Amino acid sequence: MEFELFSSVSSAITDQELGELLTQVYVMGGYTNPEEAVTLFAPSSVRKRGVLIGAREKQKGILAGLVIVVPPGSPARKLAQKNEVEIHLLGVKPAYQQQGLGRRLVEAAIENAKHSGYTKLILWTQSTMTAAQKIYSGLGFIQFDVFEKNGRTFKVYEKYL
Repeated sequence: MEFELFSSVSSAITDQELGELLTQVYVMGGYTNPEEAVTLFAPSSVRKRGVLIGAREKQKGILAGLVIVVPPGSPARKLAQKNEVEIHLLGVKPAYQQQGLGRRLVEAAIENAKHSGYTKLILWTQSTMTAAQKIYSGLGFIQFDVFEKNGRTFKVYEKYL
């Protein structure tokens, strides 16, 4: 299957597409409860996080995956320091998983951060998200911390650029 990656301007991804992808990946995947998802994945707040990098399945035009590069000025930034960025909400719809799309999205996020002149990427992922952890490790991210929130354990990774 072929995918086209793009950095989103507000109209490139509809609110419905954004909600559908995040619900399929995070809520239906068991990573976020539906009550949290209502505010956590509200399209307006997701868009304010930073640069949305999306992937569409070429033949049907379906939004297949997403990752967000969160810059220093974003209110969503949690752990990154000066001249560092975060990666949020890597997600690939179940129908498109295991085709290398998650890796391509993270590679695009790395390139976006390098091109913007940042020195380091920070991300965190739930300990149960083992497929994502394999992508991060395979691309040179190093786990350096762990924290718990709302009864879930998160691993924190970094990559110097």
